Amino acid sequence: MTNRGAQWLRWEPHIHAPGTVMNDHFKGITAWPDYLTAIEEVSPALNVVAVTDYYVTETYEQARRHQENGRLKSVQLLLPNVELRLDVAAKKGFVNLHLIVCPDDDNHVEELKHFLKRLTFRAFNDTYDCSVDDLIRLGKRSNPSISDDRAALKAGAEQFKVGFNALRDAYRDSA
Repeated sequence: MTNRGAQWLRWEPHIHAPGTVMNDHFKGITAWPDYLTAIEEVSPALNVVAVTDYYVTETYEQARRHQENGRLKSVQLLLPNVELRLDVAAKKGFVNLHLIVCPDDDNHVEELKHFLKRLTFRAFNDTYDCSVDDLIRLGKRSNPSISDDRAALKAGAEQFKVGFNALRDAYRDSA
């Protein structure tokens, strides 16, 4: 029995990091330090943070490296949050869905990337999977004037849509 009452932890389940494919609000050479400091100085402190990016895990992986190097000390749980755009239209744009993944497995990033590659999108008489390389390929195909891979990744992410049934099937067929 404890004499302490309920313990409240503050969660932030949707926060884009510097370099995110879309919704990047941190720019310049101080982007990462500014982002990390903003999380560290918020009051009350954040205990759980889900690092969000569209279709990819790179910003989550970078946030993990910063945490391993001593930043985000109050964050007890850092989660990858992959934002997907469904092929369901809304009044403005499309419906988004978030895959928030438990990091308990040491291979969770590789498993997540493996899962994402099962998701495909058909366009330009071709099939593209949900990987950095194919999103870049899709972006360059959708706009042949794009030569920069980062710009192509964003353009590909803006094109790529996931069917809910395909997402459900990929989940069902995944270990």
